[in-house]
Amino acid sequence: MGRLNDIFTKERFLTAISFIYLFAFTSLYIQLPGLYGDNGITPVRLLHIPKPSTVEDFIKEPNLLRLREYLNLDVYTMLELCTLVGGILAFLAAFSEDFRTFGVFLMMWMAYFSAVKVGQVFLWFQWDIMLLEAGFIAILLAKLSASFPVRYSASDAISLWLLRWLLFRLMFSAGVVKLTSNCPAWWGLEALHWHYQSQCIPNPVAWHAHHLPGWMHNFSVASTLIIEILLPLLFFVPLRLVRLFSFYSQLLLQGLIILTGNFNFFNLLTMALCYSLLKDEDFNTRRRKTTGISSRLSNLLSLIIIGVVLVFGGYLFNFRVTPEYTITSSVGFTKAQFNQFLTHAVSYSICAAVALFAIQVYCSLVCALKTQKLWRKCAELAGVVAVGIIGLALLFSSFVPFANLDGQSVEKLPVSVRQIHSQLRPYHLTNAYGLFRR
Repeated sequence: MGRLNDIFTKERFLTAISFIYLFAFTSLYIQLPGLYGDNGITPVRLLHIPKPSTVEDFIKEPNLLRLREYLNLDVYTMLELCTLVGGILAFLAAFSEDFRTFGVFLMMWMAYFSAVKVGQVFLWFQWDIMLLEAGFIAILLAKLSASFPVRYSASDAISLWLLRWLLFRLMFSAGVVKLTSNCPAWWGLEALHWHYQSQCIPNPVAWHAHHLPGWMHNFSVASTLIIEILLPLLFFVPLRLVRLFSFYSQLLLQGLIILTGNFNFFNLLTMALCYSLLKDEDFNTRRRKTTGISSRLSNLLSLIIIGVVLVFGGYLFNFRVTPEYTITSSVGFTKAQFNQFLTHAVSYSICAAVALFAIQVYCSLVCALKTQKLWRKCAELAGVVAVGIIGLALLFSSFVPFANLDGQSVEKLPVSVRQIHSQLRPYHLTNAYGLFRR
């Protein structure tokens, strides 16, 4: 794995998540008085937030509001300070590479974690916990300091892989839970007949979308399920055209949701995670190798894979073009067949994730060992080992909420894996996703 494979990918993701932190902190800061002030809906002064007795006690719950007594501040003022500082750091990181460092991302994560801990129902949405999970991986991805001479290290590939795994779990879960909810609207592909007018804060474009022909609503639901359930299986295929197809298909879905809905920074964060599907060559046409038999075979294989997935998706949802040039669609499988698929998909995905993560760590170790200077080689190896161990813990922890998708696989996980999830759960480092989760 080339050292220059992911520099642009890394920088674009860190820039994107800095902007998302900025949106999150700014939005929260404006709403603080009405939500958490003394006369707010849920005043934070009523919460019991104990002062940490030891450093170890604070590490167990790194809520910055617990340190308020050292600054002689009340709970609300400390929350305001954390949000303000987080917003300032996010602004600096968004516009300057010098501030996209380990320490800055750690402080932003702790500030938002502190807000979530006291935010109660207003910060219990899946985009809040998703920002904490993605934000923690950003800490691992960021350079140690502004003066650090290396823009890309061997361990970065591990962090980017973790982002891709997060994106896979997010999208796959988002599609699966629509069907496991057993809602007739989803199984009948009719959810969009009501979604646009019943969603939170409908926008003007949603009004026009609501008045589209019924067959387009059904086709859109089926297409969404294909993009969310089938296409994530392509995220780990190491072929350029497949990666680009996966990237743009997810961007298309998120872009349409942004146009017709209001889901805070959720879709923007999902789009930021999509950067993990790309390599540097995808940002620079001069680096692309378009000649040679290997390139042609790769492109041919990519087109075959993409074609098979799309045709299979059309088969599953009975796509038919009518003489009136409309498209009819319906679910072409039973609930029992879907549940059987889900059980196998979850189990195989977990096994594949372990194997792919091990391969990625091995590639990163090889990359570190190829470093010329001794001090750099030692630093690279230390980074790969540290990020590899942390990444392995995150991977194992993520298996628990992911295995809960089918309600059966979680019991098959080793006890040690479930214990890791139990230990990390208070930090919201790995989470369950899906708006319609049971």
